[in-house]
Amino acid sequence: MDAGHRQAEEGVARVMEADQALVGISEAVAHITDMTTQIAAATEEQSSVAEEISRNISTIALLADQTSEQALNSAQLSEELTHTANTQYSLVERFNR
Repeated sequence: MDAGHRQAEEGVARVMEADQALVGISEAVAHITDMTTQIAAATEEQSSVAEEISRNISTIALLADQTSEQALNSAQLSEELTHTANTQYSLVERFNR
């Protein structure tokens, strides 16, 4: 009877240890779940920022193309104005002779 009583107490002690181990595992799983949620939120935010950066880079590239085109147009107009000025200068020189 004493042996049976000791075995029962040992069994209860082991069940209590197993229960504590399961509680620890459950807390660890909850902590991991929280960390996973935080990582997912951070990843989503980084993705959003990356998309915004991509849009801004596309806008900058478009503006750079437009600026280049306008600079080319300005250069062509400057050449035309130089030609026109030279032509006018030549005409004025004819009258000054």
